[in-house]
Amino acid sequence: MIAFTSESLHALPSREKATLINAISGIRSANLIATRGDAGTNLSIFNSITHLGSHPALLGMIFRPLSVERHTYANIKNYKDFTINTITTSMVPRAHQTSAKYPEGVSEFDAVGFQPLYREETHVPFVEESPIQVLCTYSQEHLLENQCILLTASIKGIWIAENGLNEDHFVNHEQLQTVGIGGLDAYYTTRLEGRYAYAKPDQPTTKIHPE
Repeated sequence: MIAFTSESLHALPSREKATLINAISGIRSANLIATRGDAGTNLSIFNSITHLGSHPALLGMIFRPLSVERHTYANIKNYKDFTINTITTSMVPRAHQTSAKYPEGVSEFDAVGFQPLYREETHVPFVEESPIQVLCTYSQEHLLENQCILLTASIKGIWIAENGLNEDHFVNHEQLQTVGIGGLDAYYTTRLEGRYAYAKPDQPTTKIHPE
């Protein structure tokens, strides 16, 4: 195996170190966050959205230090509501392009060609092409030791394409053709290896799907 000590990591060029550290945690979710502010709509790709709890329903995401303008963060702080939209294989090139530094006032919906979808529940658009659309609202934020911000959000509504939701409310990401992100720029397709029964110490591991 190739070993990296804290000293050898420190000696790596900054971009190479960022590429390495961003990838070692594995495949993460790939989502577009849509917000609305004084200058219009904003759409940005995120790979840090994670489940925090179901009762109440909470999600979390990481924002990098506020040393430069963060349009998504500012819009969420000012207007509270935002939407999370899962990315599929056909959406990848356009979704990745939203990471470009467009000036405030330029909507990434228009710049990359996604269709905004509005619902009566909020003033913020969803991404019509996305098979999983979540309406969230700002809850709390926590400053981390590296000056990044962990923002937590309450879930106000969920919309899922019918072909991706099982009778027990299991969301089948393979069926929906969603993707994950490795590191900063690598996109992976999802394939269901299997579902397993609830693990108990006195029972063998049991696969429940596919049988």
